[in-house]
Amino acid sequence: MTEYLHQLLEWVSLHPVWAGVVVFLVAMSESLAIIGILVPGVVLMFGFGAMISADALAFWPTFAWAVAGAVAGDGLSFLLGRHFQQRLRGLWPFSHHPQSLERGIAFFQRYGGKSVAIGRFFGPVRAVIPLVAGMLGMPPGRFLAANLASALAWAPLYLLPGMALGASLKLASEVAFRLVLLLLLMVTLIWFVLWITRRAFQLLHPHASAWVQAALNWTSPHPKLREIAAALADPDHPEAGGLAVLASLLILAMGLSALIFGAVLGESGITGPDWAVLQTLQSLRTPWADHLMIHLSRLADATVLTVLALGVLAFLAWQRHWRTAGYWLAAVGFGFLAPLILKYGLRIPRPDIGITGLGPYGFPSGHVLRAMTLFGFLSVMTARAMRPRHRWLPYGLAGLLVMAVAVARLYLGVHWLTDVLAGLTLGLAWVALLGIAYHRHTGTETHWRGLAAGSLLLLALATGLQTWRGQAADLALYLPARPPTTMNARAWWEREWMRLPRTRQDIQGRRNHPLQLQYAGSLERLKARLAGKGWRAVPPLTWSDMLKLLSPSLPLGELPVLPQVHDGRHEALILIKPRPDERRLVLRLWPSGLVLSPGNRPLWLGGVSSQRQAHILNLLTFAETTRDFRGPFEILLQDTASLPHKRADGLLLLRDRD
Repeated sequence: MTEYLHQLLEWVSLHPVWAGVVVFLVAMSESLAIIGILVPGVVLMFGFGAMISADALAFWPTFAWAVAGAVAGDGLSFLLGRHFQQRLRGLWPFSHHPQSLERGIAFFQRYGGKSVAIGRFFGPVRAVIPLVAGMLGMPPGRFLAANLASALAWAPLYLLPGMALGASLKLASEVAFRLVLLLLLMVTLIWFVLWITRRAFQLLHPHASAWVQAALNWTSPHPKLREIAAALADPDHPEAGGLAVLASLLILAMGLSALIFGAVLGESGITGPDWAVLQTLQSLRTPWADHLMIHLSRLADATVLTVLALGVLAFLAWQRHWRTAGYWLAAVGFGFLAPLILKYGLRIPRPDIGITGLGPYGFPSGHVLRAMTLFGFLSVMTARAMRPRHRWLPYGLAGLLVMAVAVARLYLGVHWLTDVLAGLTLGLAWVALLGIAYHRHTGTETHWRGLAAGSLLLLALATGLQTWRGQAADLALYLPARPPTTMNARAWWEREWMRLPRTRQDIQGRRNHPLQLQYAGSLERLKARLAGKGWRAVPPLTWSDMLKLLSPSLPLGELPVLPQVHDGRHEALILIKPRPDERRLVLRLWPSGLVLSPGNRPLWLGGVSSQRQAHILNLLTFAETTRDFRGPFEILLQDTASLPHKRADGLLLLRDRD
């Protein structure tokens, strides 16, 4: 994949005029009447911004092409409107979908000439406003001024987010391409959760009451079903018994489904997608991402959500909303008890990746189920009191929190995909049923702003306190154990060196950082020997070092050495050596997981590279690894000539003196 990306960037760099034409056509198509609805202009402009950060495109020419395309697209639409005028109503697609044209006309009549500038940034009418302006006889000179002014604002607004992301990815790729892919995955998931939440709310909300009433009418001939439905939908019916029955039925149904699923697919019910997701996310592990995912997982730790549950309960009791407090207890109780019942009833094991200290069973995910029930029902309570057009926002926020917990549990390798999906679906079903009963049996929450703000503050405080108390312990807990393997020292020196990795394992298929060194011995001794050749150790990276990236005027020698990842780990040792050509050499060594016998000497894998200073939009600067690995390797050979060494197939084998 990275090879294709590099080829694309190289083609764009070699053909700037054709790349500019592509930007022009995309901007014009995005602004054309009707066609603009079909062209993913936002996504493509975002991509052009990322290419600017990658130095494949220059900002000002790209900006000029984008402005020209936007002006041309709106101008062409305006001319079509002036030509056809009222005949537009009879042309396709307006003859079949007149509401889009009528919406544009109403928008233009409300804002007048300003609608041309405003409409470019307003999705529902963006593609028809220039057409309507021409149709309703707006003076050409006035239209051109508004068109040009809005295009000058539109181009940077659409390019800058991509430039910001591209800068972040360029910086992250210096550390680990795994981190780039993970960031892209998270950004995509955030967009998808917000989009699907809003779309689902828009589709379901207008029909929810009718569906509930239809279900109530359908159950009326059946005595048992009528009792359960009445507990949910009949305001005059006592709901506690019906909700208890429903909770039991939900747990029983999930358990039976898991048993049938397991009987069909195997003893534990582990599927191909389970393995694929586990292996993919384990291949993306990096130390920095481990920190992030442990933070996200902690959002649904039992201790954190217990604090949240007690805080919300105290707030509802203070407001004397006793019935709402009962529903909250039903959500909390189900979220905490259902996973325990199903885990120890079904006994489906967790993935075995070397993590110890957790319970043996993983189905369903307790973290995900707790997050779904508590965050989900909180969103139900707060959304009900909001204006209808804004009610999707708390659902979207709850969805983001649940998604964050789900991705974190999968990334950490403590759950299968089916564990997480079971927690999501079971929790969603219970929140939906509770939400129906809550809407039918209680009044609107009058202090929803205090409830929402207090809940978020309490969640942040509880999560922060747990992070302060247990981050180091959690990092040790979730790090897969890798016991060292013993290898004969003579066998390594003679032939087994060929079996070890020759490139940095950042992501599958990425092979542009070779590992040219295998060293057996003490890192402290190697550091001491190389100190006489001008190499010096790099201290651990700090936040003050990271702030130096915001100072483009700093020279290369003052910039921090960013850690890199091999096989999911940062370096055990980094040494640097300044060069007179405004570059510096960097030697990195990672543990191989092997111990040589006799002597129990650890074996290290390493690589030496050259770095130069790179700038991003003249706002950021960092030390970038070049593609020159042969020159640094020859220098390392000279500097280690006094140690027992062996050169074979472009590789240096090095060891302490016996």
